[in-house]
Amino acid sequence: MHACGHDGHTAMLLGAARYLAETRNFRGRVALIFQPAEEAGSGAKVMVDAGIMDRFDIARVFALHNAPDHAPGTITTAPGPIMAGADNFTVTVHGKGGHAAYPHDCVDPIPAVVALVQGFSSIVSRNTNPLDELVISLTQIHAGSANNIVPPSATCGGTVRTFDPKVQAMAMTRMHALVAGTAAAYGVEIELDYVIEELPTVNDPAAVEFAVAVAGEIVGPAQVDAAVQRRMGAEDCSYMLMARPGAYVFLGMGGDAQWHDPTYDFNDDMVAIGASYFARLVERAQPLA
Repeated sequence: MHACGHDGHTAMLLGAARYLAETRNFRGRVALIFQPAEEAGSGAKVMVDAGIMDRFDIARVFALHNAPDHAPGTITTAPGPIMAGADNFTVTVHGKGGHAAYPHDCVDPIPAVVALVQGFSSIVSRNTNPLDELVISLTQIHAGSANNIVPPSATCGGTVRTFDPKVQAMAMTRMHALVAGTAAAYGVEIELDYVIEELPTVNDPAAVEFAVAVAGEIVGPAQVDAAVQRRMGAEDCSYMLMARPGAYVFLGMGGDAQWHDPTYDFNDDMVAIGASYFARLVERAQPLA
């Protein structure tokens, strides 16, 4: 379940839009971006590719996402990478199906899939510098339909998360090598479909400093953390922050359920804080005087 509170984000920006339109306490223009297809679909990339930055003469980008694991009313961020890049992969193993009582007449794809699962896990433990962040999670394995049949094929899939393009390239290289080696060892054909979905979300230090100052005006300096630990989750706002400098912050919600949990409930009391933060960003960045 993609329960992330985007309805709450939309309410925040709509609130800021109404306030800014009524007060006009800023000079020039401001673009309010309602980012579509966040995560799967890379809506931000589509908008950037369509020329949104040049069309609306956007110089800096400021974004907000709720954080259910942070205390309500806190605003947190950090300079540099704050969220990881996300790649997805699917492996398809082609063997030869047959009767499970006669495995020697088959080419079983399941042992090959099991070997790949173990091999991919070793990339993190044996090929990655312990000081570099890398996550490889196998989240799907599909094979077979009956207890007495060796299936003709099997698949597995998952995600790769990292902050460093060099680490990402190493992971891809090792996965392709393991696929080739496993195919030869087990006498199967293996296809690896590796897709780079989202880039790391990287904050501009100067923009973070500005965002932190504005956040302090809204919730108080004690409620602002400018050195929050970066997250292995991904966000396609990364494409906007590659196109223009900016800052991505988290607004604490409090509560027990995390993102993507069916029981997640957006804290409506935080809408006013988010709207105020967005509005004050504009007034501070583009003052009338």
